[in-house]
Amino acid sequence: MDDKAGKEKASNNRGTHLHSRGELGQAIECHEKDLEIAIEIGDRAGEGEVYGNLGNAYLSLGDYRKAIEYHEKHLKIAIEIGDRGGEGGAYGNLGIVYWSLDDCQKATEYHEMHLKIAIEIGDRAGEGTAYGNLGNAFQSLGDYQKAIEYHEKHLKIAIAIGDRGGEARAYHNIGNSYFSIEQFEDAVSNFVSAVDVFNSLRSLLKSEDVWKINFRQQHEETYAALWKSLLMVGKIEEALFAAEQGLAQTLSDNLLIQYKVAPRPSSAAKFDSKKTISLLLTELSTPIIFLTIEGLTINIWFMRREKKIAFRQGRLEADRREKYPIRTLLKTAFQEVYARREDPAFMVDNPLTTFYDAVIGPIVDLLGPEDNELVIISDGELCLTPWTAVINWIRIRTVPSLTSYQLITSVPEGYHKKKGALLVGNPCLNELEKPFSDLLCAQKEVEMIASIFNTRPLTGREATKAEVMRRMSSVGVIHIAGFADKYTGGIVLSPNPGWASRFPMEKDYILKMSDVQATNLRARLVVLSCGSSGQGRILKGEGLVGIARAFLAAGARSVLVTLWAIDDEATMMFMKRFYQHLKEGNTASGALHQSIKSFRESKEYSEMRYWAPFQLIGDDVKIEFEVIDDVDK
Repeated sequence: MDDKAGKEKASNNRGTHLHSRGELGQAIECHEKDLEIAIEIGDRAGEGEVYGNLGNAYLSLGDYRKAIEYHEKHLKIAIEIGDRGGEGGAYGNLGIVYWSLDDCQKATEYHEMHLKIAIEIGDRAGEGTAYGNLGNAFQSLGDYQKAIEYHEKHLKIAIAIGDRGGEARAYHNIGNSYFSIEQFEDAVSNFVSAVDVFNSLRSLLKSEDVWKINFRQQHEETYAALWKSLLMVGKIEEALFAAEQGLAQTLSDNLLIQYKVAPRPSSAAKFDSKKTISLLLTELSTPIIFLTIEGLTINIWFMRREKKIAFRQGRLEADRREKYPIRTLLKTAFQEVYARREDPAFMVDNPLTTFYDAVIGPIVDLLGPEDNELVIISDGELCLTPWTAVINWIRIRTVPSLTSYQLITSVPEGYHKKKGALLVGNPCLNELEKPFSDLLCAQKEVEMIASIFNTRPLTGREATKAEVMRRMSSVGVIHIAGFADKYTGGIVLSPNPGWASRFPMEKDYILKMSDVQATNLRARLVVLSCGSSGQGRILKGEGLVGIARAFLAAGARSVLVTLWAIDDEATMMFMKRFYQHLKEGNTASGALHQSIKSFRESKEYSEMRYWAPFQLIGDDVKIEFEVIDDVDK
């Protein structure tokens, strides 16, 4: 019995941990196993606790009916066994569900019951939580003064008992209430306090990427609320500092460690975004636009060397009824691009015109005739925009954030001076459970590039995951031509020999983000000539998290990716031109721009689907071909 009780407790903790990481399906499975054990050994208190955890998990999934069902079961058991703390917690959880259902009256009743019990039993943490939940309910009812009163009570208790998470949430909620009554200065003050506490808590997560990303997503609203409030009081530059502070934090933390800018990960929480931007404005050779999304409004900060930051706004024309209107706009544009393949007369105008009008139109007068390049920092779904198709008369690069850009460009000159090129193409995938067809053009592509570099590519069975990982950290250029996962950008390579199962498992042949980040790269340029290598998960605050980001985090200076599936033969020809332009002395962005221009003007490859998906991320680089040689020589 004792052994099972111990297993139940350990499993319950694991389920709660999985929930905190956002892995809800696994968390529910874990809790259901806990429930079986609790019922088997007659642990009524444990059974009630598991019901509560299941209720919270289903609430996170948006299944309110099941959430209420489980929380009511928890409440019933707590009352039966006289567990006053559990009873109060169940009332509080039910209140949260009803608040999520916009039944604020019923939510208030449950939270008041929770508050009463918490005061009776001296549960200060529960009391503070109840005050906070009541504040949220009154905020939803439009009684902002009462909401502020309750949130301030929560804040006072949180500070008294050292509940830093509760303290940050209380500051955020007070800020929300002040924002609602248009007292924006007070809103700013509270959001600043909330961000400071969240950054302090985040620094305790050390180098755990998954935890940091999930933490950042949970509190994205606070970072966004701060820059929105600053805009409302006309503090344009401060709003940019706040928006930058909340963007791609985990990537910047990785770069701080990778480039040994800071002695330990915790210092990343104190990285000064204002100082970062000030440094960039004294060093910039290329204009930058920084974009944030507010509904369909695009906020645009335009930065130029030693000039005052300009602020403009644009608006996307999209259907607001869509859950993800910008993503839908992009999807529609891609469909139009590919529809022309079937019917050349289908598309006359550029389907991405609305993005030009909303983003480039408002700042086009700020671009002078001397400007031949633009760096774009995008928020949310805008990360998936094929900017080279939106604005095709200027060279385009993207970077995840100003901080990551400043870190990459300030690396000591010798850091990215590795010699050698790793060229990988057409890996052998016929031994997989679901075999892939050969990519003969990919093989020709890397063989053609190998002739330029005077080296030998890895192809077929030689292109194993293990061999690619072994060589990656010792070269200056990495080029991979093959298949990539359309959701994460994970790259499919030849399986490592000696797998134990009937077929190779993913760990044997998929080059994942975690694999890349485990390496220590010195590559100046990484080219991922694989369909959808520029894809990934769009995460609030962190941006686009995929394989390209992993290469940057591991130390690559510049990464060329594709945003969607690419034509094999066209890509082979595109890469031939790209490397020829590189060899002529062009920078990566210049070589990309020239290759796109020649495709647009050609008879065979003028359609957007051939050239628009290519996107350069990171710094602009030149390749010194005379020092490139076979890494094995």
